[in-house]
Amino acid sequence: MRTGPTAPLAPDHRRPLSFLRTARLDAVAYAALAGACLVAGFVNLALAPTGWRLLLRVVVGPLVVLVALVIADRRKWGRMETGFSFTDDVATMRAVADRLTARGLPVTLGEERGGPSLRYRNRDAKQVHAALADLGIRTD
Repeated sequence: MRTGPTAPLAPDHRRPLSFLRTARLDAVAYAALAGACLVAGFVNLALAPTGWRLLLRVVVGPLVVLVALVIADRRKWGRMETGFSFTDDVATMRAVADRLTARGLPVTLGEERGGPSLRYRNRDAKQVHAALADLGIRTD
């Protein structure tokens, strides 16, 4: 059984809800984010001649900043590599990796903590897990 930071997340032990997956904001980062939102809000205040309501103009700028931050964070998370291992047998892992590669999935076989593991990007995780389930391998 795995322990520590690599332990799988059980349904009752999920991480706290967050709109960011990779970024961890500290006090300075929150201040910078708030400053960017304030600047965007003031720019929208300058758009008063457009005829939009004040509340709408003030909300649009910070909302655009937050949406851009979430999109950048999700793109970074999607490019990050993750791994999955279900046995210590290198031959079995290589056979599964070859089957997944034959299905067109970008999977490589790597070495993790002394044992073999399938390596793939987070954005491909759903397809890889579905293919593993088709092969009879549980990923939950």
